Amino acid sequence: MSEVLIITGAYGVGKSEFASQLALLKAPCALADLDVINPYFRPREQALWLKSKGVDVIGSILKNHINQDFPAMSGNLRGAISQNIPLIIDCAGSENGLKPLASFDDVLQKASVWLVVNANRPESFFDQIKPMIELFESRSHLRINGLVHNTHMLDQSDPEMILNAQAQLELISKDLNIPIVYTMVNALFLPQLKTIHNPVVYFDHLILRSDWMKGETL
Repeated sequence: MSEVLIITGAYGVGKSEFASQLALLKAPCALADLDVINPYFRPREQALWLKSKGVDVIGSILKNHINQDFPAMSGNLRGAISQNIPLIIDCAGSENGLKPLASFDDVLQKASVWLVVNANRPESFFDQIKPMIELFESRSHLRINGLVHNTHMLDQSDPEMILNAQAQLELISKDLNIPIVYTMVNALFLPQLKTIHNPVVYFDHLILRSDWMKGETL
């Protein structure tokens, strides 16, 4: 079975962007867009561009599915799990958002499951991490085994903000005994973030924000 990574988290923390950036790093791979509860940014909207980079986006079985948010997942998802390429699943963290996973419970028991955290989102304040993990695990019957740090405020972000949140999340990580598997940052900040010891995903542009989609990003 291929490597399977499930990316989840509260609304607005940037899990779809992280899943897309991670897919570029792991290409060739498949990216399953299961975030069907109030998504604002959808990997399936950039399916053609991602395909050109070696990322096969799996979406809905419905026709004209790009702007439709129904848990009608393509059967290609089950087939992708059996392939010899990484599979990344972008999944909403809410109770209803987890329901699409139920259809694939039998083949996801060995998946790595990562929770994306953004300390600047009320739904993802650090005191909400443990309740979010408990909700996910009780509804999905899967265990969170990694944290992804994605604290930012778009163009208002700065290295100090990221480092302060990183220090706090490291304490929480130790308390929960769940490692920080990645921190995602703007590539411009890398020189100031050398004290981050866990792996870093850095981006030159955001994939899922149309205002940033210029030149080579199109």
